Amino acid sequence: MPLKLRQNKLHRVYFNQRLSVNDTVKPSHEYIVRLKNVLRLKELSELILFNGDGKEYLGVVTFKSNKSIKIKEELRHESVNKKKIILAQSIPSYKYMDFTIQKSVELGIDEIIPIVSGRSHPGDHEKKMDHWKKVIIHAVEQSGGLYIPRLSEPLSFYDLVEMKKYEKHEKILLDPSGSKLISTSRSNFPKIVIIGPEGGFSDDELDAARTFSWNIVKLGDRILRTETAAIVAQVLLRG
Repeated sequence: MPLKLRQNKLHRVYFNQRLSVNDTVKPSHEYIVRLKNVLRLKELSELILFNGDGKEYLGVVTFKSNKSIKIKEELRHESVNKKKIILAQSIPSYKYMDFTIQKSVELGIDEIIPIVSGRSHPGDHEKKMDHWKKVIIHAVEQSGGLYIPRLSEPLSFYDLVEMKKYEKHEKILLDPSGSKLISTSRSNFPKIVIIGPEGGFSDDELDAARTFSWNIVKLGDRILRTETAAIVAQVLLRG
């Protein structure tokens, strides 16, 4: 059977260990339970494995005494995308944060930074980090990605805009008060884009961004929902 047809019928799962052709890996009990009871794999079922290093493998699982996965062959190998984009998302309601993370991963985002701004959704955001990491992993599994986007610890808006580490990035903040995003914003520099929460940014926040040389732009004449803006911005910046 052609490989492409075979792959379409196989489950694709993340495995956080070193993978190499002809290796036999030993998953944790929880991982085996997922393969057997959630994904409904049978003895000697094939599956697709990746660990975020840019490669993808075909494996065969056994549920007998050794409970292991045998790596049979390498299926794909891709280099890192040179058009690096960092999404700094001011945290909206958790429902929309999940959606934004999921769709950003599907589009190939490189890093996600949860941002706490004046109108961000209140809450103990640190407690959501494990959940958001799971959202990222699941989205990579489903979308066919080979790299795991980095999820940074939540930052305050003011701490982010002042950071010197982004001086060599194209720094973009989306706001309806900005100028229209034009083709010069599609350079080969790595990009970091800040998306506002539901309700947008305050005047003080916009002033701070200007002080630290952030390019304030808008995506068009309409005011977009925060999760829509994040998706549209990434599509445009990928070019």
